[in-house]
Amino acid sequence: MNSIKLSAVAILLTSTLAIAGGKLVVPPATEIETIPEPIEPIVDASGPYLGLGYSCLHLDFDIPDLDARAMTAISVAAGYDFNKYFAVEGRYTASIGDIEAETILGTEDMDWDMSNIALYLKPKYTIDSFTVYGLLGFGEVTYDDGDTSYSEAGFQYGVGIGVMATDNIDVYVDYRRLYDDEEFDGLSENKDVTANSFTVGVNYHF
Repeated sequence: MNSIKLSAVAILLTSTLAIAGGKLVVPPATEIETIPEPIEPIVDASGPYLGLGYSCLHLDFDIPDLDARAMTAISVAAGYDFNKYFAVEGRYTASIGDIEAETILGTEDMDWDMSNIALYLKPKYTIDSFTVYGLLGFGEVTYDDGDTSYSEAGFQYGVGIGVMATDNIDVYVDYRRLYDDEEFDGLSENKDVTANSFTVGVNYHF
């Protein structure tokens, strides 16, 4: 029986070699084509920018006879992006027109002025086209009631969010605490005084 099986295997191998011309044909190995990964373009996130915004300024005295609001103010900014995580920005904000003043006599529109000038460090974090950022710096708030001008300088901070509308333009909204202490240039002593700003604006990146 074993000799019959060996004979059958020998006949089969002989037939296969005869069909292949007496040579054992091994099919060539199939090459696997590798697709190169796309190379993402390197985006230069550094450079200067200029900004313009609409702001609201609020100066709150913890006394019963004065609370000043500038509902219409203009804000201009100039900054420099060092990379996508950090920038430095200078900003100037000033009221336009009358200020709404709440006094013991009621609410009146007064021909007063409010302004702020500051320099900020701007840490930021970007997700897709959205950027969340902080503002940490030093600035000066000025309040002019028509007769006397009062100013106080100190630490300022804020937070904001922006979105890139185009390759060069971003739209942002932010809040800043401009002042927080117990007196304001002799105008209010031993009373809490706070100054705040809300801004909506655009920046153009060069």
